[in-house]
Amino acid sequence: MKESDLCVVAVVYGVATWFLVMTLQLPPQAQSYPLILLTALYVCNTLLLGKQLYSFFHHRLVLNDFRKIFASFVPGQFFGVIAGCLIYMAVVNYLGYYISSILYLLLAQFFLKVKPIPAVITCAVIMIVTYLVFSLFLHVPLPVGVFFE
Repeated sequence: MKESDLCVVAVVYGVATWFLVMTLQLPPQAQSYPLILLTALYVCNTLLLGKQLYSFFHHRLVLNDFRKIFASFVPGQFFGVIAGCLIYMAVVNYLGYYISSILYLLLAQFFLKVKPIPAVITCAVIMIVTYLVFSLFLHVPLPVGVFFE
């Protein structure tokens, strides 16, 4: 069993519960899809917890693997991406979802030193899937931005 996996399990349970509380505040007809996703998340997280508990009872060992995980941690990249997320959340209502998302995805990938061609391909695929799923299939209104209303 690894300490980092236990932290991941705890964080995922916390985030899933937070989303569950928000989902239950939606109208009943809008709850089904998020509840399916949250159920899948809880099941997968519980399976990971079960695997870790099985490992612990089988080996009676808890590994502290944080030093190994964070050995190549680059604070500049981490805080740069966090700053990018905050800027993205601030501009999405002004530029609209698609424009701000394209800019964020490309800038974050270049900031993380992803090569240009894979970065553009990744961005394009994410935006196409988002458009197909949310705009065409689910008909979810995404922010268009104050400049394009």
